[in-house]
Amino acid sequence: MAYENNHYIPQFILRQFGETINVYDVNARVLKRNQQTFRVFAEHRIYPAELEKDIGYKLEAPFAKLFHHKLMSGKNGAKITLTRELQLMKRFFLLETIRVISMKEIESVEKALVDLYRAYFPDFSEAQIPDETAEERWHRNIKVIVETENLNKVSEHPLCTYEIMKWSYIFNSGYFAFWDCADSGVDYIISDIGLTSEVEPSKLQDGFEHTKNDELCRLFGRELNSAKKSAYEKLLSVQTFFHENFYMFPLSKSRMIVTVNPFFELYDNKTKLSKPYEWPTAISSRRLFEKNVPPKQMVLLGKPIYKDDDEFIYTVQNVKTEDAEYINMLMLDRVESIMGYNDFEKIRSSVKRYMDHYKQIKMKPPVDYSALIDQI
Repeated sequence: MAYENNHYIPQFILRQFGETINVYDVNARVLKRNQQTFRVFAEHRIYPAELEKDIGYKLEAPFAKLFHHKLMSGKNGAKITLTRELQLMKRFFLLETIRVISMKEIESVEKALVDLYRAYFPDFSEAQIPDETAEERWHRNIKVIVETENLNKVSEHPLCTYEIMKWSYIFNSGYFAFWDCADSGVDYIISDIGLTSEVEPSKLQDGFEHTKNDELCRLFGRELNSAKKSAYEKLLSVQTFFHENFYMFPLSKSRMIVTVNPFFELYDNKTKLSKPYEWPTAISSRRLFEKNVPPKQMVLLGKPIYKDDDEFIYTVQNVKTEDAEYINMLMLDRVESIMGYNDFEKIRSSVKRYMDHYKQIKMKPPVDYSALIDQI
């Protein structure tokens, strides 16, 4: 029946990996080759029919149009010009975050953060629904995303929750980047958890771990200019929820969209703020973190004036082989059940490097791909 086969990774994205896709079940340790896209990254009736219909018509369909007309256009170095379509992108990637969150996470992790949410969003109070189950709350969160056209106003939705406030804050704080590996000889994989991130690698300095927070505190403490001090303070505030360096989601086997922590704006040569001492990511190419070119904005009474036709210009950034493999390693590390790919020869080096990494540090990998290698 219609609306009963619910994809948590849309088919229009899966098709970018080929007419069929190979999928590896990391729990059963079974490889299924040449699967039709309608059969994979989907489950039976995980959303109510009306919610599935709304996801399709109100969010996926308009995003698919943007996806085909703009996001997948041009090769490395090409420019992609977006207007207020950015809000549509933020909503879609927020959906891809929320729709794969497990019931366990909703029941435990989010409730443990409620006191922090209340302190951070003092003017917001979520509606209480008596006897609401974890599954009902999950559907409620998806409904809020689907029905909110501008994430800056998500708190106005009567069903908005604290976790939606948190994730909206993350996507509104970061900036987008397009990373393309078409020239690297490596293909991206896709995992069943959708959005993946890079947690800041541990960096030791004088025997102590050094983080983005530490660096911002140092810059804040030595700054005398009040405007610059305020800028560092704002970036510090963002780190409360945006701990990661970036979130990434593959659009195809060669292109992904990345939400970058605004901390990386400090490395821009055009900024008047001091540059940090440390480079906080294991990605080697700093060019990948270049911010888009924003529109020139009029300012009235000290406040910028935004228009619907403001143009934001992005460069499709070329990802080198080493970085493409590392990006795949981040995704290989987070697979819950299913990992998909087009051609194993294009991901072989990534899988080998992943397994070799854990062998080198003498740790058991979170996901063991030795059975996949044996089956190729």
